[in-house]
Amino acid sequence: MAANLDELVQYIRETLPQPKQIVHLRTNDQAGVVSFGWNGRDFVVKPTMEVYELKNEHVFITGSSMLMQLALLLRNKNEKTLAAVVGTLQQAEDMISNPMNRKKGLSLLQAVKATLKRLVR
Repeated sequence: MAANLDELVQYIRETLPQPKQIVHLRTNDQAGVVSFGWNGRDFVVKPTMEVYELKNEHVFITGSSMLMQLALLLRNKNEKTLAAVVGTLQQAEDMISNPMNRKKGLSLLQAVKATLKRLVR
C-alpha cells in the first residue's frame, strides 16, 4: 500500500512492464487516486492498490484492471517475501558462526533453500 499518491506514481513507474507505454500518469488529489493510460487502456489506482478501468468517465472492474492490480500486488508480495528470506539468511549466518548452534543454522539454511526452490517452480 502506498503512503501517498506521489509514492504510488513512482511505484507504478517502477512496477509496470513496458514503462514507455505509460501515458498521462498523474495524481488526482481530490479523488485520492492515480490515473494513467497503458497500452490503450485508462486506469485509476487507489493507494490501497485497487485498480479500476476508466471508460467514458465511469470506473469498472474489468479483466484488464484485475490483471493490472495483480501486477502491482505481486511486486509488493515478492518484495516482502525477499525481505523475509534475507532476514532468515541473516539468522542462519548468526547461528552458524556460533559453534553451539551450527547444526541449527545449517538446518535453517536448508529450509530456506527448499523454500526458494518451491518459489522458483
